[in-house]
Amino acid sequence: MQELRLARVAHVGLRLALGTAFLSAVAGRFGIWHMFGHPGGGWDAFVTYAGQVNWYLPKALVPATAIAATIFETTFGLCLVFGIKVRWAAFGSAVLLMLFALAMASGDPKSPFDYSVFSASFGALTLASFTPASKYE
Repeated sequence: MQELRLARVAHVGLRLALGTAFLSAVAGRFGIWHMFGHPGGGWDAFVTYAGQVNWYLPKALVPATAIAATIFETTFGLCLVFGIKVRWAAFGSAVLLMLFALAMASGDPKSPFDYSVFSASFGALTLASFTPASKYE
């Protein structure tokens, strides 16, 4: 019984940690954190960074990539925080985070480790694998 409660706490905690991390990043892009005194680069800085880590893409595709990443992060973040389609959202998060990590590593191999992007990706994959399909889908 104790192990079951511990597993539930870990499940909810990982779900909330991943979801709020996505939503926090999106909030920074739109200047929401800036309203609370936290410096942030905003949307233009994010698009510039997206171009840096996705240096292999044609420049014309960078804004679309930034928009797509933001849509996925918002969708997965909300689903994880509110417990909607958790298995699907966790698996999608794992894939998205791995894509982020690999893109980051293409320019600076150290940065995805410094920001724990690989850890977050495999945490999301763990969440997906331990979420019963029948319960959340």
